[in-house]
Amino acid sequence: MKKILIAYFSHGGENLIENTIQDIGPVGNTAKAAQILQGNLVAMGLEADLFEIEAKEPYPFSYMDTANRARQEKMMGTKPAIKEGPEGFEGYDLVFLGYPNWWGTCPQAVLSFTSTHDFRGKVLVPFVTHGGQIFLYSIEDIRATLIGGDIINGFAISASYMNGAEAVIKDWIENNSEILL
Repeated sequence: MKKILIAYFSHGGENLIENTIQDIGPVGNTAKAAQILQGNLVAMGLEADLFEIEAKEPYPFSYMDTANRARQEKMMGTKPAIKEGPEGFEGYDLVFLGYPNWWGTCPQAVLSFTSTHDFRGKVLVPFVTHGGQIFLYSIEDIRATLIGGDIINGFAISASYMNGAEAVIKDWIENNSEILL
């Protein structure tokens, strides 16, 4: 049986949903999707560990402040320092990598993660929460920083339809179950 990790970056607080800034609470949409994914894998009898990718300097609660910082990091190519982990990364076979779409790509903290972990011999499954832009340039940006590993097609969940996340995840699992075993 494969050893599975669900690594994700998420932002709670204010988020842009349907062109309106809304307080979604302390748990961001990507964290919610990661938890749903873990629950579905566990229901299949698989073990899947959760790991939150966290910037050492947390992003602000405010959507505008976070968007400005994210834009500046992207423009400057800055990869913020992240907290260490997960312990035993080398033992994972399959890594789900979740993140929100920020400025047409993944947050730079995700690239900090992919550029500091050795993915050789692992399969990476990206999943994104988004406001309409889906993956855009994130896969290419991840691939450019990835140390080894194979990237396969993942799934996307619209922030406007988080109540449909369960169906999106179940559908992906049903269509890709051979990858999990």
